[in-house]
Amino acid sequence: MTAHELSDGVVTLRAPRAADVDDMVAAAADPESTRWTTIPPSYGRADAEERVVSVAASWRDGTAYRWAVECGGRFAGSLDVHLGPVPEIGYVLAPWARGQGTMTRAVRLATRWAFDRGLPVVHWWAHAGHLASWRVAHACGFTFHGERPLSIPYRDGLRDGWFASLRPGDDPRPRTTWWPVPVLDGDGVRLRAHTDADVARIVEACSDPRTRRYLTGLPHPYTAASVREFVRGRRLAESLGRAVTWAVADRTDDRLLANVAVFAMTGGTDPAGGEVGYWAHPDARGRGVVTEAVRLAVDHAFRPVADGGLGRRRLRLGAAWSNDASRQVAERAGFTLVGRHRANALLGDGTYTDGAWYDRLADGT
Repeated sequence: MTAHELSDGVVTLRAPRAADVDDMVAAAADPESTRWTTIPPSYGRADAEERVVSVAASWRDGTAYRWAVECGGRFAGSLDVHLGPVPEIGYVLAPWARGQGTMTRAVRLATRWAFDRGLPVVHWWAHAGHLASWRVAHACGFTFHGERPLSIPYRDGLRDGWFASLRPGDDPRPRTTWWPVPVLDGDGVRLRAHTDADVARIVEACSDPRTRRYLTGLPHPYTAASVREFVRGRRLAESLGRAVTWAVADRTDDRLLANVAVFAMTGGTDPAGGEVGYWAHPDARGRGVVTEAVRLAVDHAFRPVADGGLGRRRLRLGAAWSNDASRQVAERAGFTLVGRHRANALLGDGTYTDGAWYDRLADGT
């Protein structure tokens, strides 16, 4: 069998050609490609020429469906569906073709063709944190199965991996809402996505004794690696429709002041519910920063989806009964105390205290 050409009128899957070699080398040399794949930094013309030959061999011996991705008459990337023993898909896209839906179109073409030829499933995996690759699989209807530690080979050993799959008959559209993290401006604060510049401040906040007294699940010691794992988990939760998490920054100098999230948006009895959580850097406490951040997050949560919000109907908020500062934030943000749960909250010293539970409805009550 030779490479079967597929096209949706915008993207074409075809056999790679000698004329693609320079573009193949350029795509492989891109920092994002070398960061997330096992493509060697030394990848050169000889490697690209060898791929042209090996792709043809794979089609002949029936071990894989492998294509060049073409868009606008130009080589845009590579896509492989390996047939077994576990069918899996992999792809690399040139920088100029990213952010346009190019690879999403390519994956839909490839998986449809593979399923028509009897493949029972196509598995996807990537290094944990590779959001660009997951965004493609997510858009094509892949079901996320979870993260496994040290499960994917890399040049220097093993890395944590994300795993998903697609089966014949699955809807080739996203299975979950991928919530964006919009910038929200308020009085002196800006809610935005986390950046690398936030790492040191997050370490300070999550190492603070007061923070650790009430957030007992934090790793110890809390390191830069802990921050990366935290942010990675928050971005993944957004892709699965579970939560939206913001860094709360100073509007003047963009310094991280706090963190606020709307989470628990799936899996409960109320599909339009959610929960609010927050913490503050020690030097941001007592200034109204968190109250303003919660107000912004809650307004966004109650805004209809059609208007760019989360479309929530009801939000809840829990705090240790003894955490006066957190409870004051809840009350100033319009939440109503609805219950006291006995011995509900574990504290950092190993003791339990009662939990204060609040809620607020979209109509303001």
